[in-house]
Amino acid sequence: MIRNKLFKLSAAFIFLAIIISCSQDEKSARASAGGFLDSYFKIEYEKAAGYCTSELGEELRSSLKSIESLESGVKEMIIKQTSAIKPEITKVERGPGRDSMVVVYKVILSGFPNGIENRLVLVKSGKDWKVAQLGR
Repeated sequence: MIRNKLFKLSAAFIFLAIIISCSQDEKSARASAGGFLDSYFKIEYEKAAGYCTSELGEELRSSLKSIESLESGVKEMIIKQTSAIKPEITKVERGPGRDSMVVVYKVILSGFPNGIENRLVLVKSGKDWKVAQLGR
C-alpha cells in the first residue's frame, strides 16, 4: 500500500518535472526566435547571427556583405521596407529531434493582410536555443 503511494507520488513528480522542462524550453526557444526575427527584419544580421548556429550565422554574415555592397539609396530602401515588417510568433512546438523546436511565425505585409506563415527550426546548443534553419 505504501509502496503503491510512493510509486504514484514519484510518477507525479516526474510528470511535473517534464512539463516544467518543456514549458521552460518553449519560453527560451520563443525568446531566441523573437530576438532573431527582430534583428533579422531590421537587417541587423550580425546581431541576428548571435541567435543562430555557426553555419547559419555565417550565411547571414555573407548576406550582410551583399547588402553593404549595394548603392546607399537602394540599401536604405531595403532597410526601410524590411524594418516595417513585424513578425508575430504563433506557435512553438517540439521539432523532429529531441533537442529541436519548430517556431511558426506570421509576417503581415500590405499585400497580404492575412499574413504569410513561415517557420524556424531551433536546436539546443548548451543551455541556449539557436536558429538552425529558416523557411518552410
